[in-house]
Amino acid sequence: MDNRVAVLARSQSVGAVSRCVHGCIHVRLGAVTVTLSEEQYFAFVAMINESAANFELFRQTGEEFDFGPASPPVADGV
Repeated sequence: MDNRVAVLARSQSVGAVSRCVHGCIHVRLGAVTVTLSEEQYFAFVAMINESAANFELFRQTGEEFDFGPASPPVADGV
């Protein structure tokens, strides 16, 4: 079994992102690792970037977050 990985990013306080020889992206946050396909990884990155921009907008404007109703569970692979 080939366990080699290429570390794409690492943070002592957060975790790491790596790519294995099978092409999966592994996002490690503390004790939790999320394994994604390349497509899922780029969608995840886009979602995190959007959330960071929205969060910064809320911080700058001082607006309250609109929590609204609870979100339904997300289906696998979405």
